[in-house]
Amino acid sequence: MVVDAKGRVLDMGRAVRLATPAQRQAILARYATCYRDDCAIPADMCEIDHVKGWAEGGTTDLDLLAPACTWHNRDKAAHPERYCVRRNEDGTWTLLYLGKRGRFAGRFRR
Repeated sequence: MVVDAKGRVLDMGRAVRLATPAQRQAILARYATCYRDDCAIPADMCEIDHVKGWAEGGTTDLDLLAPACTWHNRDKAAHPERYCVRRNEDGTWTLLYLGKRGRFAGRFRR
């Protein structure tokens, strides 16, 4: 079990879908902006995103959550083939945009 200095649980598993206030506070301490690699929306204006989608079995655990602006959160949900997620050395995540046609964009000519 992961708790913060005040004893608040930070790993909720599948018990709850939305990030708790304590999780949000911890995430905002780790990220300055949306976790999309070139998005400058401040993290405190972002939604908290499951790195692995809730519908795909993702958990509401601190290490698997990141701030995503409304645009990137919705676009990732609607078009998962356009994105991949990379774990950084410091334990944070980066949402990488692969292009409108996904990972094979630009590989083939018509």
